[in-house]
Amino acid sequence: MRADDNQLVTPTNPIHPHDIIVIYATGLGRTTPTIDSGMPSPVDPLSTAVIQPTVSLGGVPLDVLYAGLTPGYVGLYQINASVPGGVPQGLEIPLTINQGNSTTLMVRVVK
Repeated sequence: MRADDNQLVTPTNPIHPHDIIVIYATGLGRTTPTIDSGMPSPVDPLSTAVIQPTVSLGGVPLDVLYAGLTPGYVGLYQINASVPGGVPQGLEIPLTINQGNSTTLMVRVVK
């Protein structure tokens, strides 16, 4: 999801250099502070992932601004990442999330 328009990343709504993107995920593991199972995550303090993931776009590392539970939701994590200016552009650029093992998605990136 692109943070500036709160819309999903699609071929017609691609990622741009200098965007902030929000990636929703499950299974990022333990958090601090710990949240009881079945309880929504609080807004304050945010519940961050103990093991921080790394994110890259086309092999270029992104700055992870936040990785943890999504406030107000049960078991839903989010990763907020900043896209640098030097990412490759194209129709199918790999977006890779690593936290022990990796997941790769193909996304469109344009200027």
